[in-house]
Amino acid sequence: MKKKLFFLFPVLLFFIQCNKDDNTSPSYTIRDYSEQVLVDQDLLETYLKTHTYNYENFNNESDIKIKLDTITDDSSRLSLFEQASIKTVDVTDTDGQITSHNLYYIIAREGSNRRPSVADSVYVSYNGMLTDGSSFDNRKFPIWIDLANSLQGFREGVSELRTGKYSENSNGTIEYNSFGVGLFFIPSGIGYFENTSSGIPEYSPLIFSVKLMTHTDTDHDNDGILSIFEDIDGDNKPFGDDTDGDNLWNMYDVDDDGDGVLTVNELDKNNDSIIDDSNNDGIPDYLDPDN
Repeated sequence: MKKKLFFLFPVLLFFIQCNKDDNTSPSYTIRDYSEQVLVDQDLLETYLKTHTYNYENFNNESDIKIKLDTITDDSSRLSLFEQASIKTVDVTDTDGQITSHNLYYIIAREGSNRRPSVADSVYVSYNGMLTDGSSFDNRKFPIWIDLANSLQGFREGVSELRTGKYSENSNGTIEYNSFGVGLFFIPSGIGYFENTSSGIPEYSPLIFSVKLMTHTDTDHDNDGILSIFEDIDGDNKPFGDDTDGDNLWNMYDVDDDGDGVLTVNELDKNNDSIIDDSNNDGIPDYLDPDN
């Protein structure tokens, strides 16, 4: 029986609190990731091949809402499956087994500015749905979300969008345009998996339509290094990277090498805008406990 590997800072189940009682036995069998991923892939691909959206409306900069609809037999419209791209997302269980999941996504409008990283904070509106069409969470007005503390599939999807432009109206309100709009089809292994939440049964693939207004580059521990650059193993994700082995990820650790000197004080001691490597061993001082 395999379960997902969580670190000291687990992925928070944003939107809705989990109803699962850890002190009671579940009324279902906890499934293996490698088996469930095939079930989810079949469910999602069936949905994608039988549904479409109003793609013809996304040729301008206006605030268009994504509308999903089933495809009739005589329709010449493109299916979601014909328009979707695939992003591979790996999940490691407690036995160290890696299972690759297909995140299907459609960029209805890419956006005109920058992409956030998977560790940044984003200002988004969204609608979360199940494959039966029911909505479990809808944010008509944008809210700030820390992608580092969101569902793995959600943050991987949103990081494919670009932010937009904004202007201030005479009444002081902010108006956004040219922002990214996307559809994300998430297998349960990078969603809630065996957990249940209000309106979300266990092992449910999820669908999100998202509008990305803007984002903020995030330094979670304020150590002078953006969280995305605390990716030590080179997988473009800072989650789980822990240089000093203190069970505190570098992105949350103010002393990454555990030498008693704060990272922010080891970065650039001579103020030459170059990260210091005092003994020239190829390891920057803030990651080198011997320096």
